[in-house]
Amino acid sequence: MDINYCLATLERWSDSPSEAEGQVESNQRYYSRRAVEERMAAQRAVTEAARAWHSKLAEDFAQRATACTAAICGTAILNG
Repeated sequence: MDINYCLATLERWSDSPSEAEGQVESNQRYYSRRAVEERMAAQRAVTEAARAWHSKLAEDFAQRATACTAAICGTAILNG
């Protein structure tokens, strides 16, 4: 894989200066980002096995993101 592609991908996901300064993205944001990445990988996959694997990973990450969102909303409701 070309190093420039990797660097361009990193720059795309870093959309604020604070992230470059060492702050960590939230679990919900990470899982959402990974779900998108895996969906894109599934679309690019050459074999059916690779397509199925990336689709499964995308679904798993999307479910985790949803669970994080539900936990955040539940906590906000409890804390009023």
